[in-house]
Amino acid sequence: MKQSIKNNIGQIFLIVFSVFLGLYLNNRVEDVKDKKEASKLLSKIKSELNENKKLLDSWVPYHGEIIKSLDSLSSSEIFIKDFKKDKSEIYNAFNRGTIMSDMPAADTWDIAKSHPIILNFEYDELLSLSKIYNQQKFTYESIPKLIELMLSNEFNSEENAQKNLHLFKDKLRDVYSREIQLINYYNNAEKILKYESK
Repeated sequence: MKQSIKNNIGQIFLIVFSVFLGLYLNNRVEDVKDKKEASKLLSKIKSELNENKKLLDSWVPYHGEIIKSLDSLSSSEIFIKDFKKDKSEIYNAFNRGTIMSDMPAADTWDIAKSHPIILNFEYDELLSLSKIYNQQKFTYESIPKLIELMLSNEFNSEENAQKNLHLFKDKLRDVYSREIQLINYYNNAEKILKYESK
């Protein structure tokens, strides 16, 4: 009888141990799988940041040139007179013919934010990414408003031309200063996320 009880207790112990071991191993396999997925996702985000930084490296000097050109043109009475007749005169300040054709992307980050795998990122990585993408959003949210201002009938009206020109220039200057801050965020992210821009 004692031997039978010992055998039963031993079998129960083995069953319980096997269940716990199976659960533990299953959790470990899931953790490894999640870390691999998080690593892939982070790699895609780094690639997106790299492309965004290249784009910014192209736009920042150009926006600086536009501001300088507008500073010069807005102090010219001839330009103001011509601008009041034809708002397309403002394009004399744009050697590419546009303020911006492409904006930095946030698609990979938007996907990552809604995925539970993001919990496998380090806190410093998440903080850095959040700062970058928020700054990116705030930097370029006024671009559509600038374009809207340019396209409005009031943009070069007799009574508003000079005021709107200064408003346009100030808003673009704000974008430019935010872009410079964004470049600093990209540079800090390279150190935190341990990658180099190509």
